[in-house]
Amino acid sequence: MNLFSSITEESFSYLVNDYGFLEPVATDGSWKTTFLYVNDQIGIEIELNYRDMDAFVFIMKLENGKLPDHEEEPVKSHLEDIINVQRTKSNGDQTTIEQFEKGISRKSELLKQNIGGIIKKSRVILN
Repeated sequence: MNLFSSITEESFSYLVNDYGFLEPVATDGSWKTTFLYVNDQIGIEIELNYRDMDAFVFIMKLENGKLPDHEEEPVKSHLEDIINVQRTKSNGDQTTIEQFEKGISRKSELLKQNIGGIIKKSRVILN
């Protein structure tokens, strides 16, 4: 596990500890690592994009407690779009390791401040 993956799992551990999400499933891909957290209503995907040196948080509504079984990728929304705030953008390859780490922490805090409302309203806001 790399440094950024460790920081991500630690930063988002409240999803498991406080909100009943399952332990994340980590997937390494080309230029990115994703962490998928699910509960009985929603899936939260944290994407560490190494090309852009940025972290993204996506929310997906589950169907019958499972990710939608679509041929294409599941429909997911950016956290910032759901809570109606401006998306932040990294400086791409000019981003330092420290800035990337802080970006992960900022996304974690933004989700933490809004997760209760997202879970409560998931049937409405993710349709």
